[in-house]
Amino acid sequence: MKVTVLGAGAIGSMFGGLIKHHAAEIDVLLIGRGDHGRAIHDSGEVVLEGPWPARRVAIRCTEDVAQLAGSDVVLLTVKSQATEAAIRAAAPYLGQAALVSIQNGINGPKLLEFVAADRLVLGMTATNMAILKPGNVSLQLDGATLLGTPPGQQAGASLDQAVTVLRKSGLQVRAHSNIVGAQYNKLAINALGYASCLSASRFILEAVLHPPWRRALAVPLLDECAAVFQAAGVSLEKAPGAPGLHSFRRLLKWLERPLVGPLLDRFGRRVLARRKPIVFSLYQDLLRSKPTEIDSINGEIVRMARQQGRDAPYNALVVDLVHQLQQRGDGTFFSREFVIEQFSSLAANKSGQPAV
Repeated sequence: MKVTVLGAGAIGSMFGGLIKHHAAEIDVLLIGRGDHGRAIHDSGEVVLEGPWPARRVAIRCTEDVAQLAGSDVVLLTVKSQATEAAIRAAAPYLGQAALVSIQNGINGPKLLEFVAADRLVLGMTATNMAILKPGNVSLQLDGATLLGTPPGQQAGASLDQAVTVLRKSGLQVRAHSNIVGAQYNKLAINALGYASCLSASRFILEAVLHPPWRRALAVPLLDECAAVFQAAGVSLEKAPGAPGLHSFRRLLKWLERPLVGPLLDRFGRRVLARRKPIVFSLYQDLLRSKPTEIDSINGEIVRMARQQGRDAPYNALVVDLVHQLQQRGDGTFFSREFVIEQFSSLAANKSGQPAV
């Protein structure tokens, strides 16, 4: 069996490397560019870190998309903004391979322009992975990866094959009947997480558990996401053990309670202090002055709102501020106080929005 990872960044390298580690008989090929891809190609191995001793996994890596020809499964893990270019380049070589998309954003409609519905598998992962340095990837947070079919498509051989292959990674992988709902749930959580990247703040410890940030950003952002999804008729699902949009909104309300809030705050800080921090791809991209997914995450929510004849000003402000950081292009970030001030000013000027 041949498995190719198209877009071998943090997620793709980790899945591909773990599959090769646990199932050496599978021919695993990574297709990746940049310093990370070159490091794997030159060394002939990828280094995987996690709740295990560091693993050095011998694996092939190339920039040549044509080498995915003959694959049984192609794992698509490129950034959302690169989806169309990647699938357009890969399409002539896919043959009858199952294409498994594990990406941020909502990319199914675009992929269906190039791949038959019965060969497309959509995914969502609650794991968090980061490139520590070129050729070295870390599992920052374990979690479930859900796979499912496009809307209206019955589960079949491609989904079964995808689940079987990805389970060889040793990570939690399962089929799900509402994969698009799970993708939208993650879209909202990422939209909030990306807001924390504006000031390079740790998502929970320095953002959500910081009352001024929570009140100015977290609450209105998630309320806005919920309103947009409800108006669009989206039925949300969450991955087992991962936060859901509605449960996260309830948590924010509990944190504001006089007695319970401080207890939750102290407990959360003690637990999270012992864990690796969540590293969002947006933070890494801004730090390295690379293109970002912001238009496919917060920008997707803005587009959804406009399709309904409404606005999503809080998500739009995140997009605008990220674009400002990109234009600076120096790997620097705003102060947390500046970000809070920007969102507080928006709230003060905002009027006429429908209630959630």
